[in-house]
Amino acid sequence: MHCQIRPAAKNQAIALTEIMHAAKGHWGYDPQDMQEFREHWKITPEMIGADPLIVINEQERPLGFARITRESAETALLDCLFVLPEAHGKGYGAWLLEVAEEVAKRMQCTTMRLESDANAAPFYQHHGYHSTSNRPSAFKGAGPIQHMQKDLTPQIHEIADINLNLNTAARWDFATRNHVAIKENWQTLISDNPDLWDGEVLSLYQYSLNKKQFSGDLVETSYSAFLAWRNWGFPDRGTKNLFGCAVLRSSQGHLIFGKMADHTATAGQVYPPGGNLDLNDITPTGKVDIFSSIARELKEETGFALDQGELGHVFAVEDGPRLAIARILTLQLTSDEILSKIAHFNANQKKPELEEAVIVKSLADLKQHNVPPYALALAARLLN
Repeated sequence: MHCQIRPAAKNQAIALTEIMHAAKGHWGYDPQDMQEFREHWKITPEMIGADPLIVINEQERPLGFARITRESAETALLDCLFVLPEAHGKGYGAWLLEVAEEVAKRMQCTTMRLESDANAAPFYQHHGYHSTSNRPSAFKGAGPIQHMQKDLTPQIHEIADINLNLNTAARWDFATRNHVAIKENWQTLISDNPDLWDGEVLSLYQYSLNKKQFSGDLVETSYSAFLAWRNWGFPDRGTKNLFGCAVLRSSQGHLIFGKMADHTATAGQVYPPGGNLDLNDITPTGKVDIFSSIARELKEETGFALDQGELGHVFAVEDGPRLAIARILTLQLTSDEILSKIAHFNANQKKPELEEAVIVKSLADLKQHNVPPYALALAARLLN
């Protein structure tokens, strides 16, 4: 029976309130304090509609939830995170926290802040949060409430060598265990978007980064399994979506990103041209050539080739469930000239992958767009 993380529905308010009360009561607080807590702390349909609230569902049964609000332009607040006591010890809290961080990054926040009671503080410390201050708890006999925070900025590493291998003997356990649900999910997806195609792609299951050397092992899987993993909140937390992208730079120093067309699986998102690794990237020796993927995706989305400009640094960007290998390509064209050439290329495509190209002169140019965190981090690094 598979679990997935989804946005909460308003009709789950009572069930989520019950989870909150059960999880809080699990710590053995004073009964009178718990009675007051139950009377004053509830999840309402209005709260679910106002801010992101994510739920782990096992079939239709919620097992835990987290709520994220915005404190400022760059800071998100983890307002609460609770898991049913009988579901403790299964990694659900860590999974919820990772997806909550993903939500915060999608809000273009670079810091997550929270307030933790003394019992939960070690859990957050284990996941990279540090205390900034504390205050007394309202519960009798309880330790102080810890004010904690974490930097969510994706980590960027310059790399000089890449060694990727395909393990032909391995199978992705997530895809095997959930093949029936994945098939049902795919039918739903293609009923909404018939342009999706279920080809074979490659998934990263282990990697290392050491002294500018990047190594990794990949397994073959279906695109439908990949989309289920992505859409269900990345339930196999050991897997990474490894992909390549070309960061176009104009002669003026601006970056050129692409806004994905409506018929793609990332419709409306704005990021450097790139995409999933697939069987075309496997060499006769079983190696995976990510630069071949970068060249193919660049050509398919923009019409440009890697030999049309000056190749620059290569970066690995660690961004939660995503791991991007970004190659810088500087073209001796102005930003407007690049946009014109991409527009001309798209006009001659039956179904172009890009709706349009986007000039990025500063991070302010991306504020109005839906931009994956790794792309924001690259823009911040390269435009600094």
